Amino acid sequence: MQNLEHIRMLVLSADLGSFSACARHLGKVQSAVSHGISTLEIDLNVELFDRSTRKPVLTPAGERLYRSAKALLAQSDEFSLIAKSINRQEESELCIVIDDALLTPKITQLLALFAEKFPHTQLDILTRPSPDIVPLIQQGKASFGLMFTELATIKEVDFCYIGHMPMLAVCHPDHPLAQRDQVNETDLFAHRQLAIRGSQKTEPPMMVSMSPNVWWCSSSLNALALIQQNVGWGYLPEYLVTPKIEAKALAQLRMSFDHVAWQVPIDLIWQRGNAIGPGAKWLFNELKQRFVTP
Repeated sequence: MQNLEHIRMLVLSADLGSFSACARHLGKVQSAVSHGISTLEIDLNVELFDRSTRKPVLTPAGERLYRSAKALLAQSDEFSLIAKSINRQEESELCIVIDDALLTPKITQLLALFAEKFPHTQLDILTRPSPDIVPLIQQGKASFGLMFTELATIKEVDFCYIGHMPMLAVCHPDHPLAQRDQVNETDLFAHRQLAIRGSQKTEPPMMVSMSPNVWWCSSSLNALALIQQNVGWGYLPEYLVTPKIEAKALAQLRMSFDHVAWQVPIDLIWQRGNAIGPGAKWLFNELKQRFVTP
């Protein structure tokens, strides 16, 4: 087994251009670095540096071993960082389940920050319609969920209300409803609605369908794609449709019963009695800030 300190001296001397620079970086005297590299050369039976010039230069053999040495040191550093992560009791894996309508740019940015703060915690991100999220939490298949409020299930899990999501009714610009100055509930009956429900054919109580003619989707993105094909109309998250309304790719329906954007409450949920690790705790606290304002 080679001495990792000697291997680090090899890499630093090559990177910094001299044994003396390596010694300064490591806080050692130059003779210690020269001796360490000489010992490594003896152990490997390979000349690593050509010392005939003013500054040592890697030999062809040294070049080959330098690349492996860098990879070996990277693995060693990763090994140490994982050990420190374990000592901090950080989760090795964290499974979260999110209604895809809630995967706003703020949330994806937050997940990128999580990757930086907890680089050794593996995230498993599931997207499900809100009615399917509580069973996954109850069955222990996810650590926590982010979903639209389900009033009937809040007694079955621990939850925290964290804000709301503005929703807009939209359709294709060529849809008959887009031509109306105002749309009332009766006007909707003759037109297909794209709505969301779970695998048990349960609709979110805050997002109940209004038309007798409905096509069901398990994803807001799927509903959006169909609305853009002029299949029907539907309520979708404001952040998702606003750019398309501004680009004239969608039309906002002027609903007589929506004086302002319809606001759907959002909950964070987790299994009652479960211990929460540092990664989940950090995500909890950060997620609470993401839906405070529209």
